[in-house]
Amino acid sequence: MEYSIGELARLGGVSVKAVRHYSELGLLASHRTAAGHRRYEADALARLELIRTLRGLGIDLPTVRAVLERERTLGEVLAAHAAAVAVEIQSLRVRHAVLSIAARRHSTPEELEHMHNQTAQSEDERRTLIADFLTAVLGEDPRFAAIRQNLTPELPDDADVEQVEAWLELAALVQDDDFRAAVRRMVSGYRAIATDAPLWHDPEFRDRLIELRRTEAGPQWDRYVELLAIVNGWAPPSRIAG
Repeated sequence: MEYSIGELARLGGVSVKAVRHYSELGLLASHRTAAGHRRYEADALARLELIRTLRGLGIDLPTVRAVLERERTLGEVLAAHAAAVAVEIQSLRVRHAVLSIAARRHSTPEELEHMHNQTAQSEDERRTLIADFLTAVLGEDPRFAAIRQNLTPELPDDADVEQVEAWLELAALVQDDDFRAAVRRMVSGYRAIATDAPLWHDPEFRDRLIELRRTEAGPQWDRYVELLAIVNGWAPPSRIAG
Protein backbone atom coordinates (compact mmCIF):
# COMPACT_ATOMS: atom_id res chain seq x y z
CA MET A 1 0.00 0.00 0.00
CA GLU A 2 1.15 3.49 -0.81
CA TYR A 3 0.02 6.84 0.60
CA SER A 4 -0.07 10.31 -0.82
CA ILE A 5 1.38 13.04 1.36
CA GLY A 6 -2.14 14.13 2.32
CA GLU A 7 -3.25 10.61 3.23
CA LEU A 8 -0.14 10.00 5.29
CA ALA A 9 -0.60 13.29 7.16
CA ARG A 10 -4.24 12.47 7.94
CA LEU A 11 -3.53 8.94 9.11
CA GLY A 12 -0.51 10.07 11.13
CA GLY A 13 -2.37 12.92 12.80
CA VAL A 14 -0.02 15.66 11.63
CA SER A 15 -0.06 18.43 9.06
CA VAL A 16 1.06 18.06 5.45
CA LYS A 17 3.68 20.67 6.22
CA ALA A 18 5.08 18.44 9.01
CA VAL A 19 5.25 15.40 6.71
CA ARG A 20 7.05 17.46 4.07
CA HIS A 21 9.49 18.75 6.70
CA TYR A 22 10.27 15.26 8.02
CA SER A 23 10.73 14.05 4.44
CA GLU A 24 13.16 16.82 3.62
CA LEU A 25 15.15 15.91 6.76
CA GLY A 26 15.35 12.31 5.57
CA LEU A 27 13.24 10.92 8.40
CA LEU A 28 10.54 9.68 6.03
CA ALA A 29 11.43 7.99 2.76
CA SER A 30 9.31 8.67 -0.32
CA HIS A 31 9.45 8.35 -4.07
CA ARG A 32 7.95 10.37 -6.88
CA THR A 33 5.30 9.26 -9.37
CA ALA A 34 5.64 9.98 -13.06
CA ALA A 35 3.56 13.08 -12.43
CA GLY A 36 5.99 14.22 -9.71
CA HIS A 37 3.77 13.48 -6.67
CA ARG A 38 5.23 12.08 -3.45
CA ARG A 39 4.28 8.56 -2.48
CA TYR A 40 5.06 6.81 0.82
CA GLU A 41 5.33 3.08 1.55
CA ALA A 42 3.28 1.47 4.34
CA ASP A 43 6.17 1.53 6.84
CA ALA A 44 6.28 5.33 6.57
CA LEU A 45 3.09 5.53 8.64
CA ALA A 46 4.66 3.60 11.52
CA ARG A 47 7.74 5.85 11.36
CA LEU A 48 5.57 8.97 11.30
CA GLU A 49 3.57 7.81 14.32
CA LEU A 50 6.79 7.16 16.24
CA ILE A 51 8.14 10.59 15.26
CA ARG A 52 4.91 12.26 16.37
CA THR A 53 4.96 10.43 19.70
CA LEU A 54 8.60 11.20 20.44
CA ARG A 55 8.22 14.85 19.43
CA GLY A 56 5.10 15.07 21.61
CA LEU A 57 7.23 13.89 24.53
CA GLY A 58 9.71 16.69 23.87
CA ILE A 59 12.47 14.64 22.25
CA ASP A 60 14.53 16.63 19.75
CA LEU A 61 14.78 15.70 16.07
CA PRO A 62 18.45 14.61 16.13
CA THR A 63 17.58 12.08 18.85
CA VAL A 64 14.49 10.98 16.91
CA ARG A 65 16.74 10.38 13.91
CA ALA A 66 19.13 8.31 16.04
CA VAL A 67 16.23 6.08 17.13
CA LEU A 68 14.89 5.68 13.60
CA GLU A 69 18.33 4.81 12.28
CA ARG A 70 18.91 2.41 15.21
CA GLU A 71 21.93 4.36 16.44
CA ARG A 72 20.29 4.45 19.86
CA THR A 73 17.65 2.15 21.31
CA LEU A 74 14.23 3.49 22.14
CA GLY A 75 14.59 2.36 25.75
CA GLU A 76 17.89 4.17 26.14
CA VAL A 77 16.45 7.39 24.74
CA LEU A 78 13.31 7.21 26.86
CA ALA A 79 15.29 6.58 30.06
CA ALA A 80 17.58 9.54 29.39
CA HIS A 81 14.66 11.80 28.54
CA ALA A 82 12.72 10.70 31.61
CA ALA A 83 15.69 11.66 33.79
CA ALA A 84 15.89 15.07 32.09
CA VAL A 85 12.16 15.64 32.53
CA ALA A 86 12.45 14.78 36.25
CA VAL A 87 15.09 17.49 36.68
CA GLU A 88 12.92 19.95 34.77
CA ILE A 89 9.90 19.12 36.93
CA GLN A 90 11.95 19.75 40.07
CA SER A 91 13.15 23.07 38.70
CA LEU A 92 9.62 24.11 37.73
CA ARG A 93 8.29 23.15 41.16
CA VAL A 94 10.85 25.38 42.88
CA ARG A 95 10.14 28.22 40.44
CA HIS A 96 6.44 27.90 41.16
CA ALA A 97 7.12 28.09 44.89
CA VAL A 98 9.31 31.20 44.54
CA LEU A 99 6.77 32.94 42.32
CA SER A 100 3.92 32.08 44.72
CA ILE A 101 5.85 33.30 47.76
CA ALA A 102 6.99 36.50 46.06
CA ALA A 103 3.47 37.27 44.81
CA ARG A 104 1.96 36.75 48.25
CA ARG A 105 4.62 38.91 49.92
CA HIS A 106 4.47 41.62 47.24
CA SER A 107 8.25 41.25 47.08
CA THR A 108 10.52 43.90 45.63
CA PRO A 109 12.77 43.02 42.67
CA GLU A 110 15.71 42.78 45.07
CA GLU A 111 13.83 40.36 47.36
CA LEU A 112 12.76 38.28 44.36
CA GLU A 113 16.36 38.06 43.15
CA HIS A 114 17.52 37.00 46.63
CA MET A 115 14.87 34.26 46.84
CA HIS A 116 15.80 33.03 43.38
CA ASN A 117 19.49 32.88 44.28
CA GLN A 118 18.80 31.01 47.52
CA THR A 119 16.60 28.38 45.87
CA ALA A 120 18.92 28.00 42.87
CA GLN A 121 21.65 26.65 45.15
CA SER A 122 22.75 23.07 44.63
CA GLU A 123 22.27 20.46 47.34
CA ASP A 124 26.00 20.68 48.12
CA GLU A 125 25.79 24.46 48.49
CA ARG A 126 22.85 24.16 50.89
CA ARG A 127 24.69 21.52 52.93
CA THR A 128 27.77 23.74 53.09
CA LEU A 129 25.70 26.66 54.36
CA ILE A 130 24.21 24.59 57.19
CA ALA A 131 27.50 22.82 57.99
CA ASP A 132 29.18 26.22 58.34
CA PHE A 133 26.48 27.35 60.77
CA LEU A 134 26.59 24.18 62.87
CA THR A 135 30.39 24.22 63.04
CA ALA A 136 30.33 27.86 64.09
CA VAL A 137 27.90 27.22 66.97
CA LEU A 138 28.73 23.64 67.99
CA GLY A 139 32.40 23.39 67.11
CA GLU A 140 33.96 20.11 66.02
CA ASP A 141 33.09 18.18 69.22
CA PRO A 142 32.42 14.56 68.09
CA ARG A 143 29.92 14.21 70.95
CA PHE A 144 27.64 16.53 68.99
CA ALA A 145 27.66 14.42 65.80
CA ALA A 146 24.13 13.11 66.38
CA ILE A 147 22.92 16.59 67.34
CA ARG A 148 24.40 18.02 64.14
CA GLN A 149 22.54 15.42 62.11
CA ASN A 150 19.25 16.15 63.88
CA LEU A 151 19.70 19.89 63.30
CA THR A 152 20.44 19.58 59.57
CA PRO A 153 17.64 20.59 57.20
CA GLU A 154 17.45 18.78 53.86
CA LEU A 155 15.18 20.39 51.30
CA PRO A 156 13.58 17.50 49.36
CA ASP A 157 13.54 17.37 45.56
CA ASP A 158 9.74 17.53 45.58
CA ALA A 159 9.55 20.39 48.11
CA ASP A 160 6.22 22.20 48.26
CA VAL A 161 5.67 25.95 48.67
CA GLU A 162 5.65 25.73 52.48
CA GLN A 163 8.96 23.86 52.55
CA VAL A 164 10.64 26.27 50.13
CA GLU A 165 9.41 29.25 52.14
CA ALA A 166 10.68 27.63 55.35
CA TRP A 167 14.07 27.01 53.75
CA LEU A 168 14.34 30.66 52.69
CA GLU A 169 13.64 31.84 56.24
CA LEU A 170 15.95 29.25 57.77
CA ALA A 171 18.80 30.13 55.37
CA ALA A 172 18.51 33.78 56.38
CA LEU A 173 18.39 32.85 60.07
CA VAL A 174 21.57 30.75 60.08
CA GLN A 175 23.49 33.62 58.48
CA ASP A 176 22.36 36.10 61.14
CA ASP A 177 25.30 37.00 63.41
CA ASP A 178 23.09 37.72 66.43
CA PHE A 179 21.40 34.34 66.14
CA ARG A 180 24.74 32.56 65.83
CA ALA A 181 26.04 34.34 68.94
CA ALA A 182 22.90 33.40 70.89
CA VAL A 183 23.18 29.72 69.93
CA ARG A 184 26.87 29.70 70.89
CA ARG A 185 25.93 31.04 74.33
CA MET A 186 23.29 28.34 74.68
CA VAL A 187 25.78 25.62 73.70
CA SER A 188 28.37 27.02 76.10
CA GLY A 189 25.81 26.94 78.90
CA TYR A 190 24.90 23.39 78.01
CA ARG A 191 28.53 22.32 78.24
CA ALA A 192 28.75 23.92 81.69
CA ILE A 193 25.84 21.96 83.16
CA ALA A 194 26.12 18.66 81.27
CA THR A 195 28.24 15.77 82.37
CA ASP A 196 29.69 13.05 80.14
CA ALA A 197 26.40 11.19 80.60
CA PRO A 198 23.71 13.74 81.53
CA LEU A 199 20.51 12.46 83.07
CA TRP A 200 18.18 13.47 80.23
CA HIS A 201 15.10 12.28 82.10
CA ASP A 202 16.03 14.10 85.29
CA PRO A 203 13.33 16.83 85.66
CA GLU A 204 15.80 19.25 87.24
CA PHE A 205 18.32 18.81 84.40
CA ARG A 206 15.63 19.27 81.76
CA ASP A 207 14.29 22.37 83.50
CA ARG A 208 17.79 23.87 83.46
CA LEU A 209 18.09 23.15 79.75
CA ILE A 210 14.72 24.74 79.04
CA GLU A 211 15.67 27.82 81.01
CA LEU A 212 19.02 27.98 79.23
CA ARG A 213 17.31 27.82 75.87
CA ARG A 214 14.84 30.53 76.90
CA THR A 215 17.40 32.97 78.29
CA GLU A 216 20.19 32.51 75.75
CA ALA A 217 18.70 31.44 72.42
CA GLY A 218 15.19 32.81 72.86
CA PRO A 219 12.32 32.52 70.37
CA GLN A 220 14.66 32.47 67.39
CA TRP A 221 15.86 29.01 68.41
CA ASP A 222 12.29 27.77 68.67
CA ARG A 223 11.71 29.19 65.20
CA TYR A 224 14.77 27.36 63.84
CA VAL A 225 13.41 24.09 65.19
CA GLU A 226 9.98 24.80 63.67
CA LEU A 227 11.50 25.62 60.27
CA LEU A 228 13.72 22.53 60.45
CA ALA A 229 10.65 20.35 60.96
CA ILE A 230 8.82 21.95 58.02
CA VAL A 231 11.77 21.60 55.62
CA ASN A 232 12.38 17.97 56.61
CA GLY A 233 8.70 17.06 56.61
CA TRP A 234 8.70 16.16 60.30
CA ALA A 235 5.85 16.53 62.75
CA PRO A 236 5.67 20.03 64.28
CA PRO A 237 7.83 20.21 67.46
CA SER A 238 4.79 20.88 69.63
CA ARG A 239 3.35 17.51 68.59
CA ILE A 240 6.47 15.47 69.30
CA ALA A 241 6.07 13.43 72.44
CA GLY A 242 8.47 14.39 75.16
